[in-house]
Amino acid sequence: MEPIKLGFLTIYPFGLLMILPALGALLLAARSMGKAGLKKETAGWFALLAVPLCFALARLGFCLFMIDEILGNEGFGMIFRVNEGGFLLWGALGGGMLAAWLTGKITKQPGSRIMDSAVVGACLLIVAGRIICGLIFKEQGIGFPLSDWFSTDWLDPEEAEYANRFSLFALEDYSFFERLPFAVQNFYDEWCWAIFVPEALWACMTAWITSRCRAAAGGRTVLFVILYSCGQIVLEAMLRGEVLHLPWLGFVRANQVICAAALVTVIILCLKRLAKEERGREALRCFAQVIPAVLVVVAMEFAAFEKKITLIQSWPADVCHLLAGLACLWMGLAAGRVWKRAYALQDNDNLVK
Repeated sequence: MEPIKLGFLTIYPFGLLMILPALGALLLAARSMGKAGLKKETAGWFALLAVPLCFALARLGFCLFMIDEILGNEGFGMIFRVNEGGFLLWGALGGGMLAAWLTGKITKQPGSRIMDSAVVGACLLIVAGRIICGLIFKEQGIGFPLSDWFSTDWLDPEEAEYANRFSLFALEDYSFFERLPFAVQNFYDEWCWAIFVPEALWACMTAWITSRCRAAAGGRTVLFVILYSCGQIVLEAMLRGEVLHLPWLGFVRANQVICAAALVTVIILCLKRLAKEERGREALRCFAQVIPAVLVVVAMEFAAFEKKITLIQSWPADVCHLLAGLACLWMGLAAGRVWKRAYALQDNDNLVK
């Protein structure tokens, strides 16, 4: 969607549409802070700090992953050309956490409690961002074209090649999926999977789970990171279109690496809260599950579309995504066990097993 020109003023549709969700997230955070017994000025300080910090770190995070282009043709002026777009969600989340920590220092309250109060609002803001971005930008949040996904060329007895199969199901008529919430059209008017829809749904699920959990200070934030990271790793693998990659490594998806790093970080935070005699045992038990699960995700990443692994190149992409999803579930359960021992209150046993 093109910017709207009003004299000397330029209005960008994405920013305009995100104003109300952002205000809603801040109001929800303020309400949660009040219910948590935080000081009255907490919400004001948090809003004052969160808006600029989320914007700045989201832009900075994106530019860090574009450093190869900045050092190449784009130049450092790219950092300040915010009108061209380019923001990192994890940078915005980091900005929100930093704002909560600074607010805690200013108001002399635990920053972890402020973070916990803002988590559900952040989830709902992610939901709005996913949907708005997917609807107004043609190449954002989309997956494989349906025509290629359901292609039956591999069934031709003269040119049979199972490596060209992307779906376990060979459908000749897939017109039912050529609509929201299943698919959207790209720049070439091809119907592509609308991956931003399950991304938004997972953010909703994360909001629901974190809103129900009762945990020690910081527990909701840590649980949010675990849930969001595990879900986004597999959903990121389904994306095609415009996807952010690591600098100089165009085959490694940046968001998957950040999610994995965030997951390891919060696991370590959880382990630090345990008694010394428990840490070694729990760390071994957790990482003995997380590491092989990560290896499964990496293998499926190379097997789904690239068909780089000869032994399983006949596996269709949907099977690879399913296995990656199960591996992420495995990671989440392993991390959830450590989280429960570190943060969950006694009457919260039914929420995270």
